[in-house]
This record gives sequence, structure tokens and C-alpha cells, in this order.
Amino acid sequence: MKRIMLLMISLILAFSFSSKAFASQVIPVYVNGNVLTPDVNPYIQNQRTFVPIRFIGEALNATSIKWDYSSKTATLVFNQTVIKLPVGSRYVTVNGKQYKIDAPINLVRGRTFVPVRFISEILGYDVKWANSSVYISNNGYTPPSNKYSSEDLYWLSRIVEAEAVGEPYAGKLAVANVIINRKKSSEFPSTIKSVIFDNKYGIQFTPVADGNIYNTPTQESINAAIAALNGSNNIGNSLYFLNPAKSSNFWIMNNRKFVTQINNHYFYA
Repeated sequence: MKRIMLLMISLILAFSFSSKAFASQVIPVYVNGNVLTPDVNPYIQNQRTFVPIRFIGEALNATSIKWDYSSKTATLVFNQTVIKLPVGSRYVTVNGKQYKIDAPINLVRGRTFVPVRFISEILGYDVKWANSSVYISNNGYTPPSNKYSSEDLYWLSRIVEAEAVGEPYAGKLAVANVIINRKKSSEFPSTIKSVIFDNKYGIQFTPVADGNIYNTPTQESINAAIAALNGSNNIGNSLYFLNPAKSSNFWIMNNRKFVTQINNHYFYA
């Protein structure tokens, strides 16, 4: 009975940690200026940002990523550098030399999480924290002084993905700008999230109704969202868009000023 109770407590603690980790804010990670988004959100522990090992390994061009089941140790190989990261330990080994880190390597929902700063700096990369994001570089890249929040990027990239799936980059950028234009307009709510979930006159965007708003965005959707947030605009002051081949409501076409067409979408001010 005692062993069963201990097992139950361990499971509860593991679940609690997992929930806490994945409830953390979205943390965009940039490598030499290019934003990357792992399929599982990073988390912060002991003021250190942890990311999935495969994500950071591939982002920094690892030549090999291995997992040893018997020792529960992940191994990253970068040309002449071999990094061994045992799960649950505060010690990692780099080319045979042991280093202590501030928080242990963790296994969360089947993914091994590692400290992004340690891995990056041991390979000669510079790591900065700015704009609620992590910037990794080895080419002197300087983080931009943008004003948007991680929440803005989170929701904008997802509405872009859901509304402009299959559309070219220009179409994704245009959808992002419709959301931003609405945010700036007195006719609509004043935040990106509230614009997306606005239902004053009924649900405004189909992905909110069908749940596709929660899908993970592609890299192109993220890039389009970032570009729009940083001021890139290809549809002027447009506040509406629709695909006439799919739409059953033509109020926009009959009552708003046509601005432009980008692939399957028509945009109106």
C-alpha cells in the first residue's frame, strides 16, 4: 500500500510539473534573426528557458541527435562537440568534461527539455532575452526593438494559419494586416486576441467557431504575423476579407470598398 501511495504521489507531481510547464507563455525563439517555433512550448524554470532537445539540436545544425533508453540520456553531436544530457540531472557532459546547470534536464510529455542558453553558448552562440523572446546568434544579429507581445504573435500567427492555409505568403501577410487594422480601428476591439474572438455581431472568423484557431501555425504563418506586427502592410486599410467561392454572405462585397485580390481572398476597407 505504501508503495502504491508513493507511486500515486509521484504521478501527481509529474502531472503538476507538466501542466505548469505547458501553461507557460509562448516564447518565440530566433536563430540568426529567423523565428522558429517548436511543436511543444518552451518553459522557464529557475530563470532558465528550456526547449525540446530535437528543436534546438536541429535549429543549431546538430549532425546527430540520439537517445539512450537504458540511461535516459540524450546526446547531441555538433561536428567535434558531443553533449550528453541525462534526464533528471543537473550535470551535463561536453566532450567528456562535466558542467553543472541551474535546473535539471526534464522529460515532459515524452519530450526531453534542455536549457537553451547552455546548449547555445557552449557552441559559441550569443544568447539574448528581449521582447519576451530568446535570440540566438553567431553572426552579430541584434534583436529588433519591436513593441508587440508574445500573446499578439501567438494569436495572430494562428488566425493567419487558419484563415490563409494554402494561400501564398502575400495572402498570409494580408490576413494578418486585416486583424491589425481592426485592432487600430474604433469599430473593433483594441487587442489582437479580442479582435479574433469578437462576437458582438456574431463570430467574425470561422476558425474561432470550428476550433482551427488553436492549430499550430507553420513557419510561413509565423513569419507573416511577425512582418505585419513590425509594420509590413500590403492591403492598406482593409478591414475585411472573404473567399467568394466559399462565402455565403456577400454583405461585405455589397457594402464595403474593394481594395485588392490576393489569390483566393478579396480584401475590403
